[in-house]
Amino acid sequence: MQEVLDTNNLQAENKTDARKEKLEADAVWDLMSSAEQIVAAKGKSVETFVPDEDNRESILKVVLGRSGSLRAPTVKAGNVFYVGYNDALYTDVPFANG
Repeated sequence: MQEVLDTNNLQAENKTDARKEKLEADAVWDLMSSAEQIVAAKGKSVETFVPDEDNRESILKVVLGRSGSLRAPTVKAGNVFYVGYNDALYTDVPFANG
């Protein structure tokens, strides 16, 4: 992830070490529930969600890791969250102009 930031001359406004500051399901939902979109990469697939109570469990299933904490990396650009990493999601650096 740092390589993507460096390549595109981007700076993170806020950084948190996910190993030290764990966000679990309720805190993650509080953070993301008002987002315009959540874009989640897992393996080679990328899923886009518009958060609401009806798809809360589907979203949490994708954005939480095995430990039950928010997956890394997570980037917030504007009112969109990008969670996880795969080359397809970051090829065009969707948050570079956000």
